[in-house]
Amino acid sequence: MNYLPDNNSQDYFPWQLPVLEQFYGVNRAKDQFPHALLFSGVAGIGKRDFVFYLTRILLCHSHHTNTQTGLIEPCQVDQPETHCRSCQLFSAKTHPDLYHITTPPDKKVIPIDRIRDLLKWSILSSQLGGKKVIVIEPADAMNINASNSLLKTLEEPVSDTIILLVTHNKHSLLATIRSRCRAIDMLLPEQSISLPWLKKQNIPNPDLMLSLASGAPLLALQLCQDDQLEVRDFIIKNILSIVLEDADPVRIAEQLFKQTKVKVLAKKAKLTQKQLLDNKHLAMSAYEVIYWFDAIVADVSRLMHNCDQEMLTNIDYYEHLQPLVNTLYLKNVLQLSDTINKAYLELQGQQSNLNMLFEQLLIDWNNCKK
Repeated sequence: MNYLPDNNSQDYFPWQLPVLEQFYGVNRAKDQFPHALLFSGVAGIGKRDFVFYLTRILLCHSHHTNTQTGLIEPCQVDQPETHCRSCQLFSAKTHPDLYHITTPPDKKVIPIDRIRDLLKWSILSSQLGGKKVIVIEPADAMNINASNSLLKTLEEPVSDTIILLVTHNKHSLLATIRSRCRAIDMLLPEQSISLPWLKKQNIPNPDLMLSLASGAPLLALQLCQDDQLEVRDFIIKNILSIVLEDADPVRIAEQLFKQTKVKVLAKKAKLTQKQLLDNKHLAMSAYEVIYWFDAIVADVSRLMHNCDQEMLTNIDYYEHLQPLVNTLYLKNVLQLSDTINKAYLELQGQQSNLNMLFEQLLIDWNNCKK
């Protein structure tokens, strides 16, 4: 079965231009393309979108050169009536020479049967007479058997077939897979590039959004959607109440845990975010609780190391965080940071007790007080 992308990825983002120039600069030829590429980088920088744009170029039968950038590009995006047959099929998400694999809707891993189907498809001839492209994302979701099965194709490349892997963490892949791919590390864009792009999206307070997203522009854009900022404020205010107002950490842990249950119930009842907000409920995940807790602890640590306000993630909470510099033990804060990192791993467990996990973290947070 051919698993096709759920987006059309008609263009690339401005911060991805240097990566694109590696492959399609004016002095590069299409036939020089590597047989396997591994794209890695933090979430929220558009790796997936870039890979599908690259795929469209590889499959296009009517390339042209952009006179301004010098880059080889696919058929003109703004002129669909002139698209070649390949680009028409790509836009319709029915391209026969594109095989896209991702996690099934009901699973967290890519099972081996998906890779076995891919191997059978990979030896077939191109239906349009050009190249074939395989996209696997997230590549780190392949289980060990699936990874070993993919190695056969990586070790013995099929002619005119290119494999593109996408991951947030390349080191989570087998070393044997990494060694057989050309690694492309996609870095966080410079603020001088990402901030103007965000401003063009007309989002409120783009500087704050980019800071909250740790410099990832697409994540910053996502934070403006639904109730993401309300969720963040709810989590942070409850966490800070423990050290600023002597709130009971066990009670706060229970309150946060109940809100994670709201998300599960809302999903089952198919409630919208507006319906939840109208009833004064916020749907949040356990990951979001740990993520914003981690961000606050990291900010406190930065302030205790005399970092400037601009170095904080939660720059709008500076006035609340600054007083903690003299009321918390640095050693305990650093130890808590290590404990939170372990909590991320515990969240991946199927049987993790979230209430107990939150309790222990918040008790440790309370113990940071002098």
